[in-house]
Amino acid sequence: MRHEITAETRLVGPVTRLYRRYFKPEDPHGWADYHCVEEPEGTLWVHTHGLRRWRLPDLEFVDVPPDMLGYAHQMLFEIVAHAKARLPLAAESDIEGVFSAPVQSFHQLATLRWAPREDPDHRESLRIVDWGHPVESGFPRRLFVSHIAAWADLAEDPARKEALCRRALAMFPGCFLEMGAGADIKPGRADLTDLQHRANLSVYLSLAQALFDQDRPGEATGYLEEAIARCPGWGQTYRDYLVRKYRRKDAFMNFWRDAEIMEICARRRPANTSGPLPRPKAKAAAARKPKTRGKRKTA
Repeated sequence: MRHEITAETRLVGPVTRLYRRYFKPEDPHGWADYHCVEEPEGTLWVHTHGLRRWRLPDLEFVDVPPDMLGYAHQMLFEIVAHAKARLPLAAESDIEGVFSAPVQSFHQLATLRWAPREDPDHRESLRIVDWGHPVESGFPRRLFVSHIAAWADLAEDPARKEALCRRALAMFPGCFLEMGAGADIKPGRADLTDLQHRANLSVYLSLAQALFDQDRPGEATGYLEEAIARCPGWGQTYRDYLVRKYRRKDAFMNFWRDAEIMEICARRRPANTSGPLPRPKAKAAAARKPKTRGKRKTA
């Protein structure tokens, strides 16, 4: 699809680009054009021009919903910065990184495919799709949902957090994982990359938090049950961690103390997806034999 480069298609104006060129000449954002073109279906094609100067391919998102335009621009911006600083981008390869917020508890995953375009202006562009998905899959829903999840986790206004989470669930509600998924996680310093990518776990937790903060505990516990149903192994491990660590008696902790993981799975998981939960691992300290102290040698 060819298009004219106009003020309507540019996402970054000339003043901003000139400022970056002058004060940050090594920043590719000062030299790249970020464009948005409406597709026949009413969705958006968001893409770049001018990254070859930095030996980077131009990138694109297709089938972007109009309300995701700002997020698409942010994601392209961060992926370009990540690529220049850390690794070259190549077709038929995967990218992984923290593209949204430095403190997020998961990495984001995507795959780069050759964009099937014939016009010379976009012939060597790479299309960003969800991790492992074909080029025809179009809009990378899971990647964008992870971006929204990171912003929702930072939102201080509960109503804003709720709105972000509900938009994310509308795009990708998450999958029901195997019973043991997340059982080996360390809740105190958890890496949620796998559970976020497959089950949308962070969104369910943020939405429950937003509802608790708005004094809507019934709705909040419903979404915690949804999180447990999608990741039963994680739910078991997380419950044991919370009960050991906290003594407070609020609605959040009361839910976890009373939570029956298998009963929740029986009610909320689809038919033929349940099974036994993994047994909790014995603590390493309990399995270790005490060392016997030998006599100190003398000279």
